[in-house]
Amino acid sequence: MTMKEKTANSAHVQAKTATKTAHHSSTISQACQWVVDNQAVEWSLVLLALIHAYDSLVARKTSSFVHLKHQIPGDAEGRYYRGPQDIYFTLYWVIAFTLIRVTVMNKVLKPITSWYKVRSSRKVTRFCEQGWLVIYYILSNSAGLYVMSTQPHWLNTRHFWIGYPDGHRQMTALMKTYYLVQMGFWFQQIFVLMIEEKRKDFAVMVTHHIVTCSLMVMSMFMNYTRIGNAILCCMDFSDIFLSGTKCLRYLKMEKASVACFVSFFVSWIYTRHYLYMKIMLSIIFESTHYLDNDNWYPERGSFYNRTIILTFAALLAILQGLIIYWFTLVLKIVYRIIFHSNLEDSRSDSESSDDDGDGNADEKSLKSKKTS
Repeated sequence: MTMKEKTANSAHVQAKTATKTAHHSSTISQACQWVVDNQAVEWSLVLLALIHAYDSLVARKTSSFVHLKHQIPGDAEGRYYRGPQDIYFTLYWVIAFTLIRVTVMNKVLKPITSWYKVRSSRKVTRFCEQGWLVIYYILSNSAGLYVMSTQPHWLNTRHFWIGYPDGHRQMTALMKTYYLVQMGFWFQQIFVLMIEEKRKDFAVMVTHHIVTCSLMVMSMFMNYTRIGNAILCCMDFSDIFLSGTKCLRYLKMEKASVACFVSFFVSWIYTRHYLYMKIMLSIIFESTHYLDNDNWYPERGSFYNRTIILTFAALLAILQGLIIYWFTLVLKIVYRIIFHSNLEDSRSDSESSDDDGDGNADEKSLKSKKTS
């Protein structure tokens, strides 16, 4: 065999291998998407049905998947500790949110796009995704604020630390349910991130979700749920307006979307920068006024020392760094609104292109009219 033939043969083998690899990757991706598109409702329904059947017929209404565990014996308020069986309750809500999300998107939100004649398949999908987040964040933020209003740390960061760990490790049924349901949502969001159409900030979003889940698990285990509750309320509030702005854009309600964006911009600065930084400063500095430097007694539920505090502060600093990154993109949108009257999410892929081309001609026509 000549040198040319060897080279050609080698190139052919490499090309064939690359084709197989790409095909394999594409097949896996398509298989995952097929499961989501066609069986998300079915498998989640089956799993939830099995869980409730087990709870009713076998566990006699005591299953860890459905009912809170680790209630404090003899506690007058019926409060709970955290414990290993909480994993099952969280897993239940990961499954439940998969079913709820798909059902709300298909049965509640998708018909709205028909009423407003949204023809682009991509925009329909995006509207349903963001609409679901609007609904969830309204409910979660309302629940979070209500939970906080019943607790000593309502608008008072000192109670993140006063009395720790006593009074902190004991959670009301409402607080524990709220926290575990939120954990279920955020773990389910990692799955959603894997199957949604990838955006430009995909790596940033993955980092955000992993850090968020890590903070929630750590705060639950170490009895810092009051801090977690406050941070979740800060994060959820502005997200209502962020997703709401996108939904209004997809429905071509431009004036309403700009008004919603202004609310988002103001609430983002106040909650995600000002209040968030107050919580971080409380963790780093205020805690030292109420707790000894080495308050590490796991048998009593106390997990406070400088290493732990600095770990929490580092993870929260990573989140704040991501928030600042997103805020620079928000500022670009503000610039476009002021100087170009264009409200567009810098993080998303182009919304003008879609699978079937519907809506694209209208946008091109509009652009040509502006040019002329």
